[in-house]
Amino acid sequence: MRRLLPQLVLRVLAAQLVTVLLGASWILWATADAAREDARVTAERVAVAIAARPDFMGLAFGGVAPVAAFRDWQDFPRWTLIAPGICVEFGANEEPDHRRCGSYLAAVTPPPLWFQQFAERIGLIPAPVTRPVRSRGVTNARVTAIAEPDVIIARAWDRIGYLMRLAFGMAVGGALLTGLLVARLLLPFRTILRSIERLQSGDFSTRQPRQSVAEFDRLGLALNDTANALQEAQDTRTDLTRRLFTVQESERRALARELHDEFGQCLTATRALATAVAQSGETTARDGVRIAEISGQMMQSLRSELSRLRPPDLDELGLDAALQRLVAGWRGRLPSVRFALDLQGDIDAVPDDLALSLYRITQECLTNAIRHGEPKAVTVSLEAGDGIFLTVSDDGGARGELPAGDGYGLLGIRERVYALGGSFTLTPLENGMRARVHLEPF
Repeated sequence: MRRLLPQLVLRVLAAQLVTVLLGASWILWATADAAREDARVTAERVAVAIAARPDFMGLAFGGVAPVAAFRDWQDFPRWTLIAPGICVEFGANEEPDHRRCGSYLAAVTPPPLWFQQFAERIGLIPAPVTRPVRSRGVTNARVTAIAEPDVIIARAWDRIGYLMRLAFGMAVGGALLTGLLVARLLLPFRTILRSIERLQSGDFSTRQPRQSVAEFDRLGLALNDTANALQEAQDTRTDLTRRLFTVQESERRALARELHDEFGQCLTATRALATAVAQSGETTARDGVRIAEISGQMMQSLRSELSRLRPPDLDELGLDAALQRLVAGWRGRLPSVRFALDLQGDIDAVPDDLALSLYRITQECLTNAIRHGEPKAVTVSLEAGDGIFLTVSDDGGARGELPAGDGYGLLGIRERVYALGGSFTLTPLENGMRARVHLEPF
């Protein structure tokens, strides 16, 4: 994934390099245009000057001139008529008799071969410019101004070289300066990004300070409003979940009491009646025995359901004894599995609602360990002190996310823990799983 700042610097540098190339193209065009204009002006000036001096014309072509303003062609005033880098040829039609070039300074560093080839390919050297000259001694006289290729190419290379060095330095410096300025400008973005990451992790307490940049300030305010809304939603969800579990446990407690008071009394009376019938010695004794057996099964089933609805040991003896009996029940059902219970701290000082949640979580973790693995040992550890730490680990083999069982399942465990303001983790071990619950001090 590409980062913003390097990409921005590279794009600014690329844009400035494109500008440099456009500037170089303009210099090449301007150099060629200037050479073309110099050739045209030179041809016209020389043609006019020759036409205005018949004495010079006669002398140039072997005639007799009474008093020559210029003794020969080399005395022609080139510095006033011939532009630098332009050569002039004079003669009849395509057979010039004289050639004269304007003065110019030779380039200190000649242009490279590739630039010379490139200049010739793009047509940097203008075409010769020819002007006719009216003369008494020569028919079809012409003046031709020719741009010197070496001079024009050297001039273009010198101008472009200077521009390229200057512009490239400015492009690199501008790109770096832009990067520094943008990095300074994007500093608030890093703070906003860290706040978003905290929101993703469930921390809604972070708030953004006011920013000097209007766009970042609006983004920070919107992020603060989002954090407030998420915090309120989480508080509402936590309160509703806590109320849901409270109402659910209250209903279970009431149902357990009703079953015990009403259904249990009826079953007890039925069993007593069946026993009396069986002891009467009448022919219906066998039926009475059967009634007693059925009533006993119903009583056993009722006790089991009452224990699932509301563990009686928790109300009567406290969390310590309830966990002891819960683990002992698993030992009795599965003698091949070694169950261990480690309790530290004042366990019975845990409030009733919190104790019930810890009992249910332990109950579900034990059920998951047996149902979804094949453990040889299961360990339950509960520590009550500055905080509450409940750990259930087994050696039944590592496994992924477990499905919810008949009870609350993992979803119910998480909802219980989050409603209590704690954290829940399920970690694969080398040869098993470990469920860990952390609750704040009560």
